[in-house]
Amino acid sequence: MLPKQFYIAILISLIPIPSLAYDRDRWESFPSMNYVTSIAESPTVIFVATTGGIRRYDRFSRAWLAPITTLDGLPDNRVQRVIYDSDTGDLWFETPSGAGRWLTGVQSVMQGGNPPARLNRSRPVVSIPPVFPPFGYYLDGHQVLGPRRNYAITDVLIDSWRHLWIATWGLGVGQAELLNGQLSFLTFGPLEENVTAMARDGDAIWFGGTDTYRAPARGITRYQPAANTWEYFEANRIMGLDDPQIVSILPGSDDVWFGTHNGLMRYHKRTEQWFTYRETRRWGQVQALAHDDNTLWIGSERGLAMLDIKADSLDRVSGSEYASIHALVTGPNYIWAGTHTGLFQCARGDRTWRPVRDANNIAKRRVRALAMHDNDLWIATEAPPAAVRYRPAENTWREYPLAEIGWRDRISIAADSNWVWVATGAGAFLLDVPRHLWTHYTLYDGLMHTRVQAVLRDGEYVWFGTAGGLSRFHWSHILFDKR
Repeated sequence: MLPKQFYIAILISLIPIPSLAYDRDRWESFPSMNYVTSIAESPTVIFVATTGGIRRYDRFSRAWLAPITTLDGLPDNRVQRVIYDSDTGDLWFETPSGAGRWLTGVQSVMQGGNPPARLNRSRPVVSIPPVFPPFGYYLDGHQVLGPRRNYAITDVLIDSWRHLWIATWGLGVGQAELLNGQLSFLTFGPLEENVTAMARDGDAIWFGGTDTYRAPARGITRYQPAANTWEYFEANRIMGLDDPQIVSILPGSDDVWFGTHNGLMRYHKRTEQWFTYRETRRWGQVQALAHDDNTLWIGSERGLAMLDIKADSLDRVSGSEYASIHALVTGPNYIWAGTHTGLFQCARGDRTWRPVRDANNIAKRRVRALAMHDNDLWIATEAPPAAVRYRPAENTWREYPLAEIGWRDRISIAADSNWVWVATGAGAFLLDVPRHLWTHYTLYDGLMHTRVQAVLRDGEYVWFGTAGGLSRFHWSHILFDKR
């Protein structure tokens, strides 16, 4: 006979345990949440089910709370339905990977179970009262007609406070106070779930992504952090935006440049027009971009090229046709190029590229990513994999080994004097330069996905572009933790 303790252990293992949330004071999640499936109302919160998790609107503060995602215990971010149970105060959810409850009392997910039968009754069909949508949008039966495309309406709710909520397939959630009838559509998150590139452009941040196994890429996102607004540029709706699969982004004073899977694109800020350089399509992926006054350097799978921005003319760098350019960065005196055969440099204002040489042949390693801070060049290298600091003025090299750089598809790096962030397929890594210490960040800390493909330093925050959306870390907390 088995001991009594064995049966107790089995019983304990069968009891659902609420999932523990990550540190919301430091981590924020920005999944793509514009495809809405259903809406539910509690006395204090409006719950919005989307294909990127559950949005929550606090009715008293009139503010959006942090979304509920797989980081909080959802079995799947593709939420098909939400139902509020007024008897218990819990929110039931259904996903393709299972159902469960959001326990509002403890702010945690409990997986498993099914909603009680009394909650499965169909909600009465609600007619949309007369409202005034934003300019260019019109309500027509079960869809929203927009300037670039139409959006299906998937659910309608008039809450107990006489607010109208409209779930749309692609335009986020519509909200209106019926006293004035002004309807606004509240989008959230990047257009692409699979974020592969990002760049700060004044008050805005650009995000780009690529195809996933679930859906092809649709376009590019521009986010205004101060206003918390998201603007989308969809390839099939905008002339000149030919390729939505973005590998690199470089903002300039007049234009924003995009390296794509099929060449180079340009967005002119003043005219808001897009243009694709079709002659660059035969170069393969444009993986890196760098500015040098009126010259744009373009690094691709099939070599290096330059664009005279004023003359709008392209020219290839002779002899580079068989080189794969993985990274470009502009320094105070040189443009640096990281390739599959090592590190190269070109004096600013010049067009002649030369290989960098050092006694230990570190510069001959395959370069995965580059970052510049003041006069320090940071290099992510393979074989052996490491973050390397190179000081050209002193001709000194310092290695910080990191095995995860060596065998991942996409690497990104960001640096300042004392801290270096490296994005890898095994999570994000932070190097404390003075202490020579690495810290590893994963899903358990707050990343949306283990595969991190881009990193961006942004003041007190650091952004991570992952295969499951965006994560933002309030990294200045680290400075206090290290004291």
